[in-house]
Amino acid sequence: MKVKSCVPILALAFMLLTGCASKTIFYPKSDYPPDPWVKGYADKNDCIGGEKLAAKSFTLPTYPKRAFKSGRQGWVILRLDIDASGVPTNVDIERALPDRLFGSNALKAARAWRFHPPQGGELKSCRVLLRYKFGKVSLGG
Repeated sequence: MKVKSCVPILALAFMLLTGCASKTIFYPKSDYPPDPWVKGYADKNDCIGGEKLAAKSFTLPTYPKRAFKSGRQGWVILRLDIDASGVPTNVDIERALPDRLFGSNALKAARAWRFHPPQGGELKSCRVLLRYKFGKVSLGG
């Protein structure tokens, strides 16, 4: 009799524990577009990929919920200036695929970045590639 009365409690505990342990899984429903050639968007004197930057505070953007749920993938090239104190200014989207899906998320993150003051003063037209791939965000190379 005692065993029978414990079965519903154990079943309920199992369901609660497995429900808490499950995580949302990213299921790609679009191919990742080929990475762009970032230098093709830049002039020879531009700062590419942050080569001249040393981050003080740098957090990648989160994957937008709408894109995650719909399985979308893509990338954003940001163009930004870095002032003499290491603060990003004039942050803008150079190009994004797909349009309007990842851009606002990338802009918000980039505006919060902070860098050590660049040697030689401010930097103009730095370009950074952000990849939104398989449910994760990474920097382009």
